Amino acid sequence: MMSQWKLLATWNRLGLLLGLMLVCLLGIYLVMWRAMNHSLEQLQQEVANLDKESQVLIQKTASLKALEMEINALREKLAARVQQFPEQIESKDFRRDVMEIAKRRQVTVRVWKPEGPLPGLQHSKASIPIALRVEGGFQGTVQFLDDLRQLAWVESIPSIVIAGGPKKGDSSLLITNLVLHGLTPLGIDHVQQLLKI
Repeated sequence: MMSQWKLLATWNRLGLLLGLMLVCLLGIYLVMWRAMNHSLEQLQQEVANLDKESQVLIQKTASLKALEMEINALREKLAARVQQFPEQIESKDFRRDVMEIAKRRQVTVRVWKPEGPLPGLQHSKASIPIALRVEGGFQGTVQFLDDLRQLAWVESIPSIVIAGGPKKGDSSLLITNLVLHGLTPLGIDHVQQLLKI
C-alpha cells in the first residue's frame, strides 16, 4: 500500500488527503447534527409544555383574582352586617324584632318556639333554632320573610313550609311554618374574629 502511495503524484496525494478529510468532517458533522437536531426537538417540546403550563397558571391566577375580589366583597358585606348586631342578644329581643316586622307587614305570629334550652345562650357558638308559625296574605308573608332574612342576628332560615289556609274576606290566608337560626353572642364574636383574619 505504501508503494502505491509513493507512486501517486503529489497532487493526487493531496486530493486524496483532502477527500479523506472531507469525508471525516462530513461524518462528524452528520453525527453531531443528529445529536443537535434531537436536542433541539426536545427543547422545542419542553418549550411547548412550559407554554401550556404557563397558560394554565395564567388562567388559575385570573380565577384566583376574581375569587379574591368576591371574598373581599363578601367580607365587606359581612362587616357591614356585623355592625348591625345588637349589643345584647336574648330570646325576648329576637321575639320583639320579629313581632315588629309582623305588625308592619300585617301578618300574625301564632307560634314562637325556641327549639332548645336557652339558659346557656351566652356560652354557645351554635345558633339558636326558633320555630315560627305565621298567618297572613301572600304579599305580606313574602315581605315578612324578606324582612326576617335581613335581620342582622338571623344566621339562616333553613326551613320554610307554606300552605293555604281559610279564606278571610276576598283573599286567602297563607299559613307559613318556618325555622330560623339566630346568632348567639359567642357566634357573633366568632364572626368578628373571622373578619379580622
